[in-house]
Amino acid sequence: MTVKALHVIRNLLPSSTSAHTKRKKDARGQGQGDAAMNGGSGHGNGTSSNGTSSNGARSNGASSNGESNQTNNGEVVDANTLLPRYLLPLVRHYHDDFFVSRSFDPRLVVQLMAEGFLPIATQGYLLPKLHVERCVLQLNPTSNLHITKSTRKKSKRFLLSVNECFDEVVAGCHRQHGTNWLYPPIVAAFRAIHQRTIDPNAGGVNAMLMAHDSLEPRDVTPVRLYTVEVWNAETGALAGGELGYSVGGIYSSLTGFSNEDAAGSVQLLALGKLLTQCGFEYWDLGMALDYKTRLGAELVRRTDFVGKVKQSRVENKGVALRCDGRRNAKEIVDWERAAPAAANGATQNGNSHLNLEQNNAPQPASKKKAKKKGSQQPNRKRPHGEEMGG
Repeated sequence: MTVKALHVIRNLLPSSTSAHTKRKKDARGQGQGDAAMNGGSGHGNGTSSNGTSSNGARSNGASSNGESNQTNNGEVVDANTLLPRYLLPLVRHYHDDFFVSRSFDPRLVVQLMAEGFLPIATQGYLLPKLHVERCVLQLNPTSNLHITKSTRKKSKRFLLSVNECFDEVVAGCHRQHGTNWLYPPIVAAFRAIHQRTIDPNAGGVNAMLMAHDSLEPRDVTPVRLYTVEVWNAETGALAGGELGYSVGGIYSSLTGFSNEDAAGSVQLLALGKLLTQCGFEYWDLGMALDYKTRLGAELVRRTDFVGKVKQSRVENKGVALRCDGRRNAKEIVDWERAAPAAANGATQNGNSHLNLEQNNAPQPASKKKAKKKGSQQPNRKRPHGEEMGG
């Protein structure tokens, strides 16, 4: 391994390395990802290695011998070939869709996100997951989001916001699901990324972009982590929420909760519309579940999904989830895409935030009629006991 390669890997290692290493960041290192960020939670040393993941996977005895992984279409893949070369010193294949690392450093977490992995955890171990098939909903240039009449009607009872209360959203997830995979070390990593996301001078954490077999950084892309909150419009109480992150024009849901009837369904619908407004191409919902396919998501093969991530992380660096204060969920749900002539000013490379004053105009009657047919689908509250992204 070359000296340059070691330098790249060192920038991903936890900040508990020597102070000399910290001081030795030159201009090149600072431009490659966010080596300056050192809010990680360490390796998780001293914790038990026999914890279980949310899928019941034991975390001890992880294999590093390139165990074969067979896809649903019979394709056999050496799992370690799915890992970019520069991550091999830090991450190895565990079993099935899961990989494993002892580091929870947020710089490693954002690198995994930028490579298409969904980061979850078990006690003492990070368990990045690369699904054989991913449940993905297309939002732009045309949207596959299904809207039901009953959820649209209920949405007027709620407000939606973004990045208002990280700790309360995590607490809500813990109350509903237990610790599950949301252990303190990964929460600390998410919190560090979130703090950089809401920092106007940072706007996220930069991940290094390298070719699959390369050890030379060629570019960077921002990774952003969000909280989405749903509020009772009458009482102001927190009614639901979720954690999610974005890489380019792809938003991935991690986990969520709801405290009130219909809050979960309204959150999904309003968030889908807000993501569309903000210019996101795809909404990654993780593993396949019935409520996700009813929402409009389709299964995408692993190689195709990773390809979409690698393309979008370069072409859509400026796409970000924004919500000006607490907005009425029905206002967001009723938003309709601008006519092509009005939308020509929006680009996918940082200017995809559409003009909301223009696009919140009343919906033409012809469009309302076209929508009516889609509203006949049966409404089913999102099963919040099931993980969103896992």
